[in-house]
Amino acid sequence: MQVKKYITGLLLFLSIIISSLFFQSCESNDSTLTNNTPASNVPVLQQPENNSTVSTLSPSFNWSGVNSASSYTLQVSESAAFSVLILDVQGITSTLYSPAPNVLNDSSTYYWRVKGVNATDSTDWSSVYGFAVSLESINPTNKVLVELYTNTSCIPCVEANQYLDVINNNTGTTINDLNVIILRVHTTLYAGDPFYLYNQEDNNARMSVYPGTPTSNPRGYLLGAFMSNFSSSAWTNKLNEKLSVTRSFAVNLINTYDPVSRSGNISVKIKQVSGETLSDLVYNVALSESEISYSAPNGETLFENTLRDLITPPSGQTLNISAGQTNSYDHNYNIPAEINHDHAYITVFAQRTNFVSGVKEVMAVERVKIR
Repeated sequence: MQVKKYITGLLLFLSIIISSLFFQSCESNDSTLTNNTPASNVPVLQQPENNSTVSTLSPSFNWSGVNSASSYTLQVSESAAFSVLILDVQGITSTLYSPAPNVLNDSSTYYWRVKGVNATDSTDWSSVYGFAVSLESINPTNKVLVELYTNTSCIPCVEANQYLDVINNNTGTTINDLNVIILRVHTTLYAGDPFYLYNQEDNNARMSVYPGTPTSNPRGYLLGAFMSNFSSSAWTNKLNEKLSVTRSFAVNLINTYDPVSRSGNISVKIKQVSGETLSDLVYNVALSESEISYSAPNGETLFENTLRDLITPPSGQTLNISAGQTNSYDHNYNIPAEINHDHAYITVFAQRTNFVSGVKEVMAVERVKIR
């Protein structure tokens, strides 16, 4: 009996030892798996990556979520100590946030961090990541915008249109014909103008910018200033004067277009190089068409630079910007079947909405061919 008890006790002891080894083995495997998780329960920053450079003023801030968090707080500063905050956004309910394009500046370095928040507590701040903003170089030019208000039944308009056609063909009328960007708005001067009727809302919107354009044609405006009654010599002198001056704003355009779907996207960057901050700025994205054949009552048969559509709202898109700042915008568009996309252009220009000394100044302009 003593031997039997001894053997039974020994088996029980060995069973305990084996079980202990087995569970230690399981714990060891579990420990290896959990090494992939963060050591502390805080968000882990993902984008923008640490010490990276982004080429947008509206980067996407992205981080990993925390199970216990119902929202997040994001802070962005120009200082790694976060002494002055550029952004302090609370109550973000996702793990992704993109700021408005007028918050960050080009050629600047920023630091960012995130913490998780719930009803009763918050996590520690995440680690701090730094990133730089460096946009594509946008340089001001001496390009000018000429808006001609015209009508297909207007006889005096023919001479002004022909004058601009010569410039449009780059024949050397001015000191730099290539830098003269032309947009022709058809008016209500005489009824039945098909180019006015094609898009009455947008043509009316542009007519409302300048008094007199519905009832007096031709009327030319150079960078928002009335060019006086048509005279080829007077208009050439005015053009040359403005072509000799570099603008204080700059516009950069990148266009992508699918000719099959006839849809595209225009990426717009506007930079204010110098000058005071203006509170009455808008920018316009205009679609125009050239080489349109039409036998008009006034004898014209070919129409260039004809306004077809304003992709931005008819009154323009508000532009909040100051010296040294670059803003980025994207606009999707579609080209209707009746427009020849091989002869279509997008023109973007920034303009003041208030008259100053009789001028609603156009600050900068750029144009790109659709395809």
